[in-house]
Amino acid sequence: MILVDKEKMRAIDSYAINVLKVPALSLVERASLAVLKHINLNKFGYFAIVVGVGNNGADGLALARNLLARYKDVEIYILGDVEKASEEFRLNLESCQMLCEEIFYVQSIEDLEEMERRLNNVNLIVDAIFGTGLNRPVTGIYATVVSIINNVMKYKISIDIPSGLDASTGQDLGEVVDSDLIVTMQLMKKGIYEREIYKKKCVIEDIGIPQKAIDSVLYGLVD
Repeated sequence: MILVDKEKMRAIDSYAINVLKVPALSLVERASLAVLKHINLNKFGYFAIVVGVGNNGADGLALARNLLARYKDVEIYILGDVEKASEEFRLNLESCQMLCEEIFYVQSIEDLEEMERRLNNVNLIVDAIFGTGLNRPVTGIYATVVSIINNVMKYKISIDIPSGLDASTGQDLGEVVDSDLIVTMQLMKKGIYEREIYKKKCVIEDIGIPQKAIDSVLYGLVD
């Protein structure tokens, strides 16, 4: 099994997108469908998708869009400044805004209280707050949201990595989402592999990153 840290994974993504010209939007779409295949749509029908404004959040919004396309009930909770969001995030948000009335921007204590109340009604929560690039402690409103997610007794899926976990070291960077399932993209992350509690709940899904990108980075052919 190939293990990668956050720097290697970032370099592989960059090589695929910038050198091999794989559209970032296609990787986001493949990631969303990779998560969707692990959801029993006969069992789960009411979802909360909690997203940050990076490409992990874009994966979450793409998943929300695919669930909405199947007439599932979806609530979207957005953390962070949408003005600073990635292009892939903004494009998927525009689509979700056309399909979903339940989009919440979590910015205040009142928003947190409303989120906590509403999460009791859903039957599956998707964590798409932070991806593998997280390199700082989870604090403030982000830590509170993770705590709320953990305190709600619902099935939880994390996209790529549980938010709050260091992808390289496996260190808890403050609060970490207590996922029931982790769907990690393309390659196993060292931080997951080194923590048995996370490794045993993790599946790896191919999202179409060319092997050439992986080999080029792992064999030192690119910076």
